[in-house]
Amino acid sequence: MPAMPDPAETSSLDLARPPASLARLAALRRAAAGRGLSSLRLLAEWLALRLRRGLSVEEYLGLQLFDRDFYGAADRHTFVGVKGARRILLRANYRFDLYGLIDNKIACDFLLAAHGLPVMPTVALYHRAGGRPSPFLLRSEAELRAFLSDAGQYPLFAKPLRGRQSLGSVSFDRYDPRLDVCVTYDGRMLALDAFLRDIAAHYASGYLFQRRVSPPAAVREVCGDRLATVRVLTAMTAEGPRIWRAAWKIPAGGNAADNFWRVGNLLARLDIASGRVEGAVRSTQTGFEEATHHPDTGAPLAGMGVPNWPLLLDLARDGARVMEDLPLLGWDIAPVDSGALIVEVNQVPDFRLHQIADRRGILDPALADFLRERKAHAAAWRRQQIGR
Repeated sequence: MPAMPDPAETSSLDLARPPASLARLAALRRAAAGRGLSSLRLLAEWLALRLRRGLSVEEYLGLQLFDRDFYGAADRHTFVGVKGARRILLRANYRFDLYGLIDNKIACDFLLAAHGLPVMPTVALYHRAGGRPSPFLLRSEAELRAFLSDAGQYPLFAKPLRGRQSLGSVSFDRYDPRLDVCVTYDGRMLALDAFLRDIAAHYASGYLFQRRVSPPAAVREVCGDRLATVRVLTAMTAEGPRIWRAAWKIPAGGNAADNFWRVGNLLARLDIASGRVEGAVRSTQTGFEEATHHPDTGAPLAGMGVPNWPLLLDLARDGARVMEDLPLLGWDIAPVDSGALIVEVNQVPDFRLHQIADRRGILDPALADFLRERKAHAAAWRRQQIGR
């Protein structure tokens, strides 16, 4: 009997991140040889980080912590991987009962919008056999087809209701009725019937359609008509919201989404005071490399400023106040002509982005102090719950 095809390979959508192509010890040897270092030295360094921080060899290689030129004198023991990030978040965001609010994009957007914060404009939700008839709700493939074949709905950005890392998302420019296809940002033509089948098969419990928003002219000149969001890490401290880290995710190539794991996309280090780019890296098949210009337009990156930077930071602080019960959050905020808008909130922020962009680990003394503060908050909150 022939093997069944992998759904991720036969889908018109990217349903899963591509598997890591690096073999553990072979990659370690290549990393050492490429920099004239001893494999045993790198192995010893990784083992020390594994014992102290729980970094896997894939994380050590993925962060390229072996690269002395890139990280300079940065303390390798301040870097964390998945295990270290989990320990940080268990301490900071101990209100697990609120995680579901963040995971549901409609609920999260409604809460933020109710507090006057600008969010991405959602125009329709596909949820098969859910709810009652509504202009907003698409409950069948027939209703979904009618929506997607309406040329007036475009351009659109579509994504799963509970998706992460832009998996399952797609950006559409228009619908071509002659060919019965949806044309994506990068010119691909998705047969409407195939797209409908994929949505019904993988996201029947919730798929969002949002009005695609354009960035300011300064951003379009660099990366085209694609949102380039800033990942802002906020901490709600005793003194109020604090901007902890910020990195600019810039799409490139055929990528409509700016996630750094997508090959070709850029990640820029920012001066938080001014919002200006201090340096950038480009995602590759095997890791990342230094980048001085955008690969599509040739626009120089160093010195470029994020448009509407003060407004963007104010929006992150306002969002942190609204979500104060989850005090350590990652915000994807896009500069737009009207100022800035929130694209997404992450209660499990990707510290890898900030560690690579800033070329230093996340677990610095300031974060350690913040986590001690949160430990006291958590203990007080638990005592209050028991006393009810």
